[in-house]
Amino acid sequence: MVVDDKQFYDDRINLIESDGWIALIEELKVMSESVKRLESIDNEKDLWFARGQLSILRQMIVLEDATKAAMTELDN
Repeated sequence: MVVDDKQFYDDRINLIESDGWIALIEELKVMSESVKRLESIDNEKDLWFARGQLSILRQMIVLEDATKAAMTELDN
């Protein structure tokens, strides 16, 4: 199944506008805040793990903005 770029971004917009996605993002934001607390990090291994978690959480949280920016570029 080949999906063109426009259809791909339209499908993603439909996803990120759903109630389930909005609830997920709110939960990820809460998780992100708890990972940011440096007091809970005991060693370097935990620090790198937390850093990886934050990276993934941020990617998910900004997916909507990134998708909308890509769609704007696609339309130009």
